[in-house]
This record gives sequence, C-alpha cells and structure tokens, in this order.
Amino acid sequence: MAYDASMRLPAPCVAACPAGIDIPRYIGYVEQGKFTEAHAVVRESIPLPMACGMICYRPCESWCRRGIMEEPVAINAIKRAAVEHGDARDGRDGRPKPVARATGKRVAVVGSGPAGLTAVYYLSSRLGHAVTLFDAMPELGGQLRIGLPEYKVPRDWLREEVEEITATRVELRAGVRVESLDALAGEFDAVLLAIGHGLALRLEIEGEDLPGVGAAADFLRDVNLGKPWTIGRRVVIFGGNNVAIDSARCALRLGAETVRVIVPGPEDEAAAHDFEIRAAVDEGVEVLAMQRPVSIALAAPSPSPASKEAIEFLLVSMERLAVVETDAYGRSRMTPEPGSGFTLEADTVLVSAGQRPNVPSAWGLALGGDGFLKVDRETLMTSREGIFAAGDAVTGPDSIVEAMAQGKKAASSIDRRLGGDGDISETFAPALGAEMAMPAALAGQGKGARAMPRIAIDGRPKSFALVEQGYGKEDAVAEARRCIRCDLWRTGAPEVWSRQEG
Repeated sequence: MAYDASMRLPAPCVAACPAGIDIPRYIGYVEQGKFTEAHAVVRESIPLPMACGMICYRPCESWCRRGIMEEPVAINAIKRAAVEHGDARDGRDGRPKPVARATGKRVAVVGSGPAGLTAVYYLSSRLGHAVTLFDAMPELGGQLRIGLPEYKVPRDWLREEVEEITATRVELRAGVRVESLDALAGEFDAVLLAIGHGLALRLEIEGEDLPGVGAAADFLRDVNLGKPWTIGRRVVIFGGNNVAIDSARCALRLGAETVRVIVPGPEDEAAAHDFEIRAAVDEGVEVLAMQRPVSIALAAPSPSPASKEAIEFLLVSMERLAVVETDAYGRSRMTPEPGSGFTLEADTVLVSAGQRPNVPSAWGLALGGDGFLKVDRETLMTSREGIFAAGDAVTGPDSIVEAMAQGKKAASSIDRRLGGDGDISETFAPALGAEMAMPAALAGQGKGARAMPRIAIDGRPKSFALVEQGYGKEDAVAEARRCIRCDLWRTGAPEVWSRQEG
C-alpha cells in the first residue's frame, strides 16, 4: 500500500533526535511485528544501531507526547528490540548493501569512538573514499569500548558492529598514537580528528597524588581492558556524572564492600542521568549529595587485629554544603556549612571531575577556553585547512547519538571538500506502507511503559553480565502500541485520551 509522505506531521521525538532517526516509522513496523523492516529504518540513520539501543540517553523520550498521559513510550528499548529481533545488515529486502565506487581519495580518521566510526562508515562504504583509522588503544570502539562496562555493552556485540563498519575500504591502525599532524596532512587528502576527551580533570586538593587516589575515567579504562585493579573494601568516588556512577558499579563488581559517590550539589542537579543513579543505588551504591572533599591524607598505619600487620588507608576530609540561592536556570549556588567537617575512610579514592581532549600543542590547532577544539559550525573544519574534528573533542562529553550525528556531518563536509556532493543518505527499508497507519490496537490511557527485563538485583554486583536484557518480541509489540503516532494526526488524532485500560 503506497502512502503519501506529505500527510505526515513533524513528531517531537524525531526533532529531539540528533541523528534524525524516523522513530514513529520504526515503531510502526515493530507494532506489526516486522522487526527486520524496523531495523532497516534505524540503520538508514546510524551505523551503530545496537550500541545506540544499549546506551543512548534517549533525548527523544522527554519530548514524547505519550508522557502527557502517563509515561513516555520506551523509544530506545523498542529500537534495541528492532535491532535484536530483526536483521537489516544486508540491506533492503535481503539484497546486498550497495557500496560506492572508489574515488581514489584518502582520508585519515583519528579516534574510533562513535563519531569516528560513523564517519568511517559513510566516508568508505557510502562515499567511496579509502579510509585509514587510527586509535591509540589496542581495541577499537573508543569510549564504547574503554568507557562503558560490559554490563551495559557486551563486547561481542560491539565488535560485530565495528567489524561491519570497517569491512569496506578501511585500513586499521589500532594501538597507534598520532603524534604528527603534519605527517597525516601530507599523506592524506583530508583528516578527521575524533579523539574524544582523554584527559581527566583534577580537583586540585591536597593529597590528590597519593597512592590509592586515581581518575575514575582511568579506572574504567583499565577495568574495561581487563587490567588488574586492587580496589579494597572501601571506595569513595567524587563526582556526580555518569563516569562516577559507572565506576561505582564496577567497584562493587570487583569486590568493594562499601562504595560512596560524593555529589557536590543537590542530587537532582547531578550530571548523571537519574536512571543511572537509580540503578547504582539499587545495587548498593551510596550516593551522598551536598558534600565535597577538602583534602586527602594517608592514615597512620595501624595493626590489623587478624594479621598484626600494619594496614594503610586514606582519610578523606569532607564538608557539607548548603544552598545559598538558585538561579533562573534552576542551578544552585552553594557554600560550606560552618562546623560541618567530617572524615571518610577509604582504600581507594576515584576522582571524576570531568574530562577534556588531549590535543598536542604541536598540532597547532585553535582551542576554546575549555580546551576543546574550535571548529567551523557548518563544516566542522578546524583552524587548519583540511583538518576536521567531530564528537566529544568538539562538543564536550555527550551522548552516543550526538556523537554519531557529528560523525555524519563531518563525513558529508569532508566529501564536499574532496569534490563530492556530501550526500550520505541511504535507503534500506521498503517504501512507505502499512506501518504508516494508526494501529487498531492502540493502548489506551493509563497503560504504562513495559518494564525492561533485568537480571536479578542480588546477582548484579557479582558479575559483569548484561543487566538490561532487552524486550522480547511480545513486549516490544505491546510497547510500540503505546505510541500515539502524532506524526499521523493530520488524518485524525487517536481516541485514547479519555479511555482507561489496565
């Protein structure tokens, strides 16, 4: 059945998606049980659909109109189900995916995170350029590999997506750190820097250089690469961001008995997403808000009652904070509470105060005051001709979907510089059809979101097994039927607003 695309209305979820994924359409396919077609819709917009389905922080869901009634549609969970239960890797209708003819142009991409991998895919497979991918780490994936624990992203699934992206006209140079930008500029027709944010910021307090004190980002990298860490029984982590929360959950899995995350402000203003904090608390992490460290010291060794050997540990001097005022954006200004000082004992202290890119001064690139790369907003070219940059090195720490959007934009810009038209659009799904009709079995008002199946809470801190197990087909279809298809309201809004269903 053909469908007139001009009848569609803009959906808020699509407008909120940095990658512009046609969310209502893949939900429409899932509602009909057509998972392969739904996967194809997602794959038309991003080359890392499974990784995105695992870890996207779903900016689309906060704009979902279903949220007016009760909860937003579980958009990301449906996307993951489309990828898990459908196979669109070979292209539309099972035909081989088209590969562009070789252009003879060569592009260097530095960094294999989501921005770099996305650019690699479009530059090589879609646009026909030969790409050489450099990464300082021994394994590809960037922060997807070294920054995200396996309980979020299984390594075999990530490896499969990376292999698919790099299968056509791509030379891999893993474990190679790029020192000279001049050498790359002389060898390649264009260079893309997708280097992420590799330098951990410090708190600048006394004792930060003591043994047992380290950067949370470095801890995550080592854990994810299988390097040994002696974490001890008591762990204190400073910082309310997602790196801090992931570090806390990893520390539990490595045997820590007490893990405290110190948030320097109200918990609801923490940089970590609320569902990440809830997951950590469910597993036994203590989140202490409105506190900050003053200094760290090595405690005087004292004999252990069991072994009579001297045991060293860290003493963290702390103080509590009070809100002085809240600005027009809802941000709190705080001050220490007089006489509120106290100490915490710790075997390991991890700091997560933020990160910035590791940009060698020899590269000669213009940086912003925050240390991130300056680029032209339209082309993403840096201050140096022919050198582009994308991803977290430009935007600061952001979501996987935003990084992929940056990678797409960079690939298009580079292609235009190399003489192409910059067109990276692809079509894998069938022509518009029955998925564009309002579902007859639309869930009425009061129908909350389907719970994401998870492994038992008592088993989570004991292994790195995948926590969120994903929707089965029936749950995915049922959740898809909660979508009220506001892209189709030009033909009439659904009658779900007043009906009550259990």
